[in-house]
Amino acid sequence: MARVLKIFFHDACFDGTTSAALFATFYRDVVDPGATIVPVGMTHRDGDPFETVVLDGDDHACVDFRFCADPKMRWWFDHHATAFQPPALREVFEQASRATRIFDPAAPSCAGLMARALAAGWDWHPPARLVSAVAWADVIDAARFESAEEAVALTNPAQRCAAYLAHGRTREETVRYVEWLSRGSLADVERRPEVTAVVAEIAAARGREIEVVRELGRWEGEVVVFDRLAEEDGRNPGFLGYYVFPTCQYTVAGTRGGGGIKISVGVNPWSPTTRRHDIGAMCARFGGGGHPVVGGVTLRADEGPRAKATLAAITAELATTS
Repeated sequence: MARVLKIFFHDACFDGTTSAALFATFYRDVVDPGATIVPVGMTHRDGDPFETVVLDGDDHACVDFRFCADPKMRWWFDHHATAFQPPALREVFEQASRATRIFDPAAPSCAGLMARALAAGWDWHPPARLVSAVAWADVIDAARFESAEEAVALTNPAQRCAAYLAHGRTREETVRYVEWLSRGSLADVERRPEVTAVVAEIAAARGREIEVVRELGRWEGEVVVFDRLAEEDGRNPGFLGYYVFPTCQYTVAGTRGGGGIKISVGVNPWSPTTRRHDIGAMCARFGGGGHPVVGGVTLRADEGPRAKATLAAITAELATTS
């Protein structure tokens, strides 16, 4: 009987979904060709995000997300410096060392880390159709664009897929996206009518979106704040924030949607000013996490006052010491 593999991944994230699709492909190629793959999108929150998660598959993997100490989580790949929360879990990881658990906070993306690890440990290489997705995960997750103009472009399949994922996808939609990508290429996925329709809407609304970002942005020192907590489904400007406000050093955005609240924090990759903060570590103090240059805090929909306080506190810390 074919086994059931559950893959837990960072939800609605280009790197997270690419990593999940990559592992699903590896698993079918190397472990069990007939496996039933069940992707499960995960979001960061206070405490243990796996507390209410049932590990009831025959095998379990987690990619581009926090460390899970449960022995049933046989496979784990991540590159977030804040992967171990609480930090004591790092010792658990070290003591229970396994070849199937790989961590490298210096890796620009989890997908890239996985491609290297699976080649070294299992002599498996991504099929040609996924090579571009892995390469683009390195670019998008580490913001390795030449300019903000290049970062907000919709001129290639990877950026169109990333835009699709970033614009209010449900967990069911990201699960379907993972399945599509595990069977095809980025070009195949971005040609799907579900994706092309959303990307067309994004492109058509881009001019107005830029004006909204310009109107919403509020300067606090070298920080630009986007407070959209009063809106339902207000979007994080992402790279558009740096495109519209090219001289800022940081952006902080508060958005509400999908049954939760998100505080997103980032360093302008094209700012000439030296970064003085580890954004991921800062967000971890508020219950979130991330990388040194980008991070976030996810709260419940009923935590409006806490979201306001978190947005204000992070902004004040960045503004007063930037």
